Amino acid sequence: MGRYELPADTGACYINLDRVPARRAFMEAQFAHCGLTSATRFSAIDAQNPDALIGNGYVPGTGSRWGLKTSEIACFESHRSVWKAAVDQNLQAVAVFEDDVEMSAQAGAAISGLLADAGAYDMVKLDYSPRPLRFGAETNIAGVPARPMLEMAPSAAAYVLSIDGCRKLLTWSERYSDHLDDFISIPRPDWQMYQCFPAFGVQMIWSKKQDHTVEEVKVSERSQDRKINSGLDKGPAWFRIRRELLAAQRKLYWRMGGQTRLLQSGGFVGFIPCAEDLQV
Repeated sequence: MGRYELPADTGACYINLDRVPARRAFMEAQFAHCGLTSATRFSAIDAQNPDALIGNGYVPGTGSRWGLKTSEIACFESHRSVWKAAVDQNLQAVAVFEDDVEMSAQAGAAISGLLADAGAYDMVKLDYSPRPLRFGAETNIAGVPARPMLEMAPSAAAYVLSIDGCRKLLTWSERYSDHLDDFISIPRPDWQMYQCFPAFGVQMIWSKKQDHTVEEVKVSERSQDRKINSGLDKGPAWFRIRRELLAAQRKLYWRMGGQTRLLQSGGFVGFIPCAEDLQV
């Protein structure tokens, strides 16, 4: 395993609540394991602080969901704060991690390469997703195998953004009502998003190694507090019907030949493979 300095004018960080030091220690160990130096901690917005979410951009019904839990808003705003900090610092690319990501020993080399080639993408997702998904034909970004993402992915625990990607997400999220996972992987005409193939990270909730990890890392502290995880509003009937119709339209496209054409063109349908030293 080598040691990988961050390229100039780039950054890497992990988002961590001040009151969960066990996760901070876990991530520091993961960065040491993959040889990625200079990654820093970013203090997460705490939904238990009544003043923390004043002035947030959540507006019910403006995105793919109507209601969000307070913990979900805090998560979104934490990531959004990282995007803004990257733009304010004029970083050409930034790698963003949540604080429960098991990382492959190969992750350092891959991330360092991706950060150095920020003009090739808006976003490259690094982590595994716990359901089968559709991807375009394999390509190569800075020596890292990757595939275009064609649909929303239920995970955003580790990803790399170019500065243009940060700016786009900031503009699109001035008003939002989406899970952070969904939001950054919504297919958009002006959004170059890719998935590393194989994935170089996996959240501990999906890892077979979780039995050997402390409880604070296995279970999200955000999800344990009922005060910030209750009262979810699914919205009025018209909103729910529209959402179901859009989902049905997407499914129909793939069933009416879209998936066959995708596979014939070198695409992939299934679970994202992981690096050999990750167990899911």
